[in-house]
Order: sequence, then C-alpha cells, then structure tokens
Amino acid sequence: LAIFRRLNSFWNWCRGAKLSQQQIGDDEKVCRRIPPSEQWFEPPNITSANFKLDTRINEQGVSVYRLSVVTAEQVLKKPGAIPGSFIVAATVGQIRLLKNGQGDPLNLDVVAVDDAYNPGHSEIRGPTPGKLSNAASRSLQRLFQQSLTSSEST
Repeated sequence: LAIFRRLNSFWNWCRGAKLSQQQIGDDEKVCRRIPPSEQWFEPPNITSANFKLDTRINEQGVSVYRLSVVTAEQVLKKPGAIPGSFIVAATVGQIRLLKNGQGDPLNLDVVAVDDAYNPGHSEIRGPTPGKLSNAASRSLQRLFQQSLTSSEST
C-alpha cells in the first residue's frame, strides 16, 4: 500500500495535478474509502488514523471523492482499493463547520484536485496544506462515523 501511495503521489506530481478552479458547495456529499480494520476491531471501524496525512509522500489533504461525479461503487473499484474496504460520507458543509474540543473552528475546506485520470477527486485540507491537526483528524473520524451509524439504523 505504501508503495502504491508513493507511486500515485509521484504520478500526480509528474502530471502536474493542480487544484481545480471548481468551487464545491456546502450541500455536496463527499465520500472516503476506508480499508478493513484489524480483526480485533468490530467491523466496520473508523479511527482517527484514517484521517491523518502521510507526510512521507507529501499528502496535502485527506483524499475524498465527490458523489456528484463518481459513485461509491466506482470509488471501491479504483486502483489500489483494498478488498473489504467500505465507504463513509459527509457533506462539505458539515466538514467546513467542524470545531475542536474547545469549540474553535478547525477551518477545514474541501478542494477539488481532480483531473482526467481521477475524476471527482478532492481533498480535505486544513488552513495549512500538508498539515492536519490531531483535533481535525478526531473530528473527521467522528463525523464520518455518523454516516455508518445512520446507514445501519435505516
């Protein structure tokens, strides 16, 4: 998986993947692919580690996909998807409104970084691209965990 991420990051750099000029509305839904958890966790399980940046490959934000562009099934079939992975979702507005434990805004945003090779790809970024606080990772984990809880109860 680490090798794939490095190759993917290098490939994006070679192709010159840049931020799109598209503005993403608050009501738009984005999803994240979560790999299956270890056997000792009750599946499906999401941890804050699922929302941390891999600084070894210079990630600028947490990778998500716009559900207005691709389906959850398409995201699960993308190259590098681990069998048994599942999808969690939230609206862009919910992400932008997240606060830390003291009630201060985290100032997260969702930016489009898609291109012809990866339509619908976006990133959740903090105020400084390439850095995401532990509070932001925990808040994202709680938000996206709610999508599992609400889908299980329906």
